[in-house]
Parts: sequence; structure tokens; C-alpha cells
Amino acid sequence: MTSQQTPEQLGRDHYEALVIGSGFGGAVAACRLAQAGVDVAIIERGRRWRPGDFPRDLSRLDDGWLWMCGHGLYDAMPLNDILAVRAAGYGGGSLVYANVAMRAPAEVFDDRWPAPYTRQTLDPYYDLASAMLNVRPVPADPRTGVLPPKTRLMARAADDLGHSEGFFHPNLAVTFDDEGPGQTNPFGVPQRGCTFCGECDIGCNVGAKNSLDLNYLALAEKHGATVGVRTEAVYIARTDEGYRVRLREHGHPGSSVERDVTARYVFLCAGALGSTELLLRSRDQYGTLPDLPETLGSRYSGNGDFLSFGQGLTEAFVPHSGPTITTASLIRSGESDREHWFVLEDGGFSEHLARLVRTLHLSRLPAQVAQTIGVGTQRVLTATRAMAARLDDEPDDTAVLLAMGRDRADGRISLSRRTKRLRVTWDVTRNDPLYTEEQSISGAVVRAFGGRPFTTPTWRLFRQPVTVHNLGGAPMGDGPDTGVVDPDGEVFGHPGLYVLDGGALPGATGGNPSLTIAAVAERCIEIAVRRITGDPGWTAPELARAVRGPVPEDEAVRAVTARGPRPPAGRGLRFTETMRGRLRPDTGAQEVVLRLTVSIPDFRTFLDDPVHAAQVSGTVRVEGLTTAPVAVRDGVLHLLAPVGGGTERSMDYVLPFTDDEGREWLLQGVKKVGRRHGLHPWRATTRLQIALTRPEERYDAVPIGSAAIAFRDVLRMLGAVRPTGARRLTTVLRFGGFFAKRVVSAYLPTLIDLP
Repeated sequence: MTSQQTPEQLGRDHYEALVIGSGFGGAVAACRLAQAGVDVAIIERGRRWRPGDFPRDLSRLDDGWLWMCGHGLYDAMPLNDILAVRAAGYGGGSLVYANVAMRAPAEVFDDRWPAPYTRQTLDPYYDLASAMLNVRPVPADPRTGVLPPKTRLMARAADDLGHSEGFFHPNLAVTFDDEGPGQTNPFGVPQRGCTFCGECDIGCNVGAKNSLDLNYLALAEKHGATVGVRTEAVYIARTDEGYRVRLREHGHPGSSVERDVTARYVFLCAGALGSTELLLRSRDQYGTLPDLPETLGSRYSGNGDFLSFGQGLTEAFVPHSGPTITTASLIRSGESDREHWFVLEDGGFSEHLARLVRTLHLSRLPAQVAQTIGVGTQRVLTATRAMAARLDDEPDDTAVLLAMGRDRADGRISLSRRTKRLRVTWDVTRNDPLYTEEQSISGAVVRAFGGRPFTTPTWRLFRQPVTVHNLGGAPMGDGPDTGVVDPDGEVFGHPGLYVLDGGALPGATGGNPSLTIAAVAERCIEIAVRRITGDPGWTAPELARAVRGPVPEDEAVRAVTARGPRPPAGRGLRFTETMRGRLRPDTGAQEVVLRLTVSIPDFRTFLDDPVHAAQVSGTVRVEGLTTAPVAVRDGVLHLLAPVGGGTERSMDYVLPFTDDEGREWLLQGVKKVGRRHGLHPWRATTRLQIALTRPEERYDAVPIGSAAIAFRDVLRMLGAVRPTGARRLTTVLRFGGFFAKRVVSAYLPTLIDLP
């Protein structure tokens, strides 16, 4: 122990087991290891937060709000293709999450999960985690005797839109009963009942949220676990008897201090981004674990998260009343060959958070942080402040909606080669059909409230989704060719090194993932404890007393499954177009023929979407790559999307296809519409500049050819416009007006005022 050490740091340099992170994986692991008598230490990069300590001072960013400003509570990370938000503190994401304890449907485990995992085999661990978190649905507000306004509005919207069979009140990890001062939870920790103040997402100063520091972690410390907070892992190295972990301790006066701690067993539980980053740095930056699987960083998922808002409601939504989330609707939509499952939930925000973001400016950030923020991030920051002002000015009449669904889980977490900064490669276009459906239903709900839908600035400006549910990066698999860890969470080729958090999940869960992460961790740590202690029959002490309560999401799954998928209910249209062209001879691929069908399932959603995304199917033939036309898989067209905030417009095509040798390609095309390009409207809207790349190289694409629509094909395209749904003629006329208005505004902006 050094003279600088404080009670926040670890007191020794060796432990039998070291748990890195204290979220839903780390808390479970630490608790069970300590209960089994294992000498275990927990490290957490954030600080301890107790009821009453969470930040509320809006004048100071360094008073606990942002990780970048004094290691505060929130860590917002623009990661190339996605904006990820995570928490820092003892208890991990449970400190600020929306409390939802939801089980994944049985069908989720049929997709890429290892054989030991089924809903049936995981249910006992779901029961255990649910009992530990003391979950139940939202009751009536004790102040009013009725459910919160947003809860009642969401139920009414589900009825109005025909989604009532999938509507339910999810289980929440919140203490609702209040017996006054002196009340304690089943683990002897003081807790009070929920006051419906709407501050779940900024830390519960009441002490009603059943965050992990009040149950799992409290038990771990009760059984002897050592805790080091404000302590960050830098890299991991192997030793003859286990592992050596380089730590950076932030709690020392004046500066951080680095030291090494060794352990026979190391459990990575720093979240999908944190655990994957630590392994990547150990392999690719420091070279201390050079033989980690090549699959490291794969199968990243944003859990299909899509955040949207509504304003101008005819009835108060009051998003700051009640727990952050109180309802959920399970949606199954689309055609049989393009089906989407997702959950739509009411959201909330504290008025403190809106006011904080409203005042967020570069001048309020530390100088070293402000200097690293690029032009794009500055644009997002400015737009976010404007959005926060809207939320702050009309808090009661603003709806917040969060959708989560089964995305493709095909992203990749990596370190940039030059700067070694963390980045996420996430192909939004491949997940666009899901996002489009989520946006469509969210917009319909807002309109049922009489409001106007709008989206986040990152989506509006850059088509960048926001996620608070990062998954994958160190996924389970049957071997190192398919995963990073085995079904029990142990890293292939590295005995005693485990990943027990969302990073180990091989795909999206179709809903809030926290309970699934905890249940998987319960299963894996049970197996690990049996190996460590040599006791083949060890189980968690609470397992025998875990009684299954109601599981409302299962009833919704059964009802929605029985009803079948809903076809898109909106009014839309589709049209076909044919383009022919050539690529440069040096590419080895010359003639190009595109026969495409562009579909707009819901024209209203298409108009709401700032980049006006449409679905594209059809065929592509590229001489030298395909001997015959091949299918376009989940293509996307952004039709007359604004460019750079000016009057210029573009039509952006992204067309994935597979060549004759089974290799994946992206044909990317753009039509630039505007006076700056010196093209008259006819040529601008009929000539496509083409780039051809592999998916992983799509950001480096440069045009290598062009294709055009012949005059006769334009006539055929106009004749092939087919409206869908009701009021077909109206839809066609509105689409024609949309197209003409935006083309004209690109050349004569003073004549037409567009939003």
C-alpha cells in the first residue's frame, strides 16, 4: 500500500479472482464468487453513487455529469457509425437504465446462440435474477392514485392502432412500496419507495431503483469482496499462474497512478464496448495477449435501438412523471419474407437532463476535450442543444419513444490503425428496413397523440442511430472461428479469462437486454465457481427460493404469434427503374445493368424521415463479377436527401449483392442534384455515378463509372408507379409533388421554401 492510497483503491496486488466492471455481468459474477468463498476483487472505473449523491447542479459539468469532465456518470461516445451511450459508476448501467427486466423470446436463442442456450434452460437463471432485482410492473402513482399519463396514452394508442394484443406493462426493477424511514430491502440495504419523480435515467436520489449496488454488489461486499472504484483496466497480460492486469487509478490526488494486479481468474464485465476494447488493446496495441481469436470485435449489435420523439400533443404525455419506462408493445410487422420483430416502449426524461443538454457548449468542456471534437460532432452538439430546448420549453407535451428489435448484429468493434481510438463499423443500410419499421410505428403512435414526430440530430444529420444497449464484440461460439468465448464465457485458448457481460451475447435480444445479460452471467458463473472451488453441486444460495412470477412479455409473444405478421398499414407506393452503364476497364468489371424496384411502404414515414429512405430490391448484373443478374439484398435509396444543410439534394443508392464466387459487394451510386454541379435537372436525376466496393471498404468508395436511365425507360418507370393502401391517387400526387418540389428547390431555392 502506498502513502497515496485511499479506501477507493485495492489494498493488495494479488487476488484469486478479479472482476473488471460492476454492471449486470460483473455484479452477478462478484456476488457469486464471494458467496462461494473465493478471494475476489471488483474494479470499477466510475465512482460510488449513493441516494442523494447523484448530480443535480446544472451549472457544473465537472460535478458528476459527464465522464469526459471529471469522470462523471455519462459517457457518450460517437463511434463512427453509431452514437453509443453508457454509464460509469459502481453498479454500471443499472444506475441510469430504465429498470426494465424483460426475458428474450424463445426464438432469439435459435439464431447463432450455442447449443446449451434455450429459453427453457435459461429460465431458472431468469427467475433467479428477477428475484434478486425484485421486479414487478408499475402500479398506480401514489400521489394521484392512477397510472401516469404517458402509461394511459400508450395503452390507448395500442388500441387505436390495433396493437393491443402485444401491449403489456413490463416488469421493473423498482421498489414501489414505501413503509417510511428505516425500510430495508431483502439484503438489508436501506431503500424507499418510488415517488414517480421521473429521474430514473439520471440516478435515483430517492433510493427506489433496485440498482446493482443495492443487491448483488451489496451481497458481494457482505461476503468479503474487495472493491476498487475509480479504477480502470488498461490491458491484460498472461503470467505463469494466471493474468496480470495494468490498472489506472483515478482516485489519487492530482493525477492518476498506474499499477499491476495479478489474479488466477479474470472476469471481463466492463460492457460490450469496454470489455472488447480491453481485449483489443491487449492484442493490437500492447501485444500482451497476441493470440486472441480473430473473431474479436465481431457481431456487434446496437440491439435495434431507435429513439424518437413527438411534439405538439393534444394531451399531456408528461415524460418526467413515473418510472422512465412503464409500457411496451410487441410489434410483428412486414411481409413474410421481410418480417420485423421489435418492442416499442414509452420513454421519459428528467427536466434536469433537458436543461443540462440545452446549455452544453464547447466552452463548457475541458480544453483538451474540446480540441478533439470535429466539425461533424460540433454540428450534432448544436442540433442537440436546439432539440433539448424544445424538450425543455414544452416538457409535458413531448412524447419520448424507444424501440428495440432484432437487428443483424453484423457490426464490428475495432481500434483505428493510426490513433488507436475505439470505433464501430455498423452498416446502417443493412439494418435500414428495421429502423424504417420502427420509425413508421413510432410516428403512427405520435400521430395518434395528435403530435408531430421528430428524430434525434444524429439520425437527421448523419443517419447515425443512438444506442444505449451495446452487445457483442466478444460473442459466444462453438470455436474460435465462430466466437471469442465458449458457451460458458471462457475465452478460447485462455483458461481462466472470461467475458460475462453484453459483449458475450451473439445477437440482439429483441427487447431490453439487461435481464438476459444477468441470466447468462448467472449460468456461466455457476459453472465457473464449480471449477474454481471443485464443488460440482454448487448453486447460488438464492436459487432454491427464486419463485417465478408473472412474465407479461411471454403472453404478448403468444398473442402476437397467434395473430401473425401485420402487413404495412400505411399508404405507400413502388416503382421500377432500369439503368445501364459501364465501369472503367481497369476494374475488371465493365458493363452494368440495374433493374430495381423502389418501395416506400408508408409515405408519411418517408416524408418524416430527414433522408427519405426507401427500400430497394431487384437485380444487378456486373460484367466480370456476375454472369447473370443477381438479387439485390436489402438495398436502400435515400431519395432527394439534403446535403450539408444547403439546397443541394442527392439520391444515394446502396445495393448489396453477391458475385458468382460468393463474395459480398456493395454497389453504391449517387445522383447529385443542384446548381453547384453544373448539371441540368434531367441529367442530374437520370445519371448515376457508381462506386463498387467490398462492404468493409464502403467508406473509401470512389466513383469508377456511371449508369443512366434512357428516355424510354423513364417513360416505363412513370407508367410503373404502383400505389399501395388506401387513397392511391392521392399518394401518387403527393409523391409527384414531393419529387418536383425538391428538385426545383435545388436549382431555384428562392422560389420554394422547404423545411
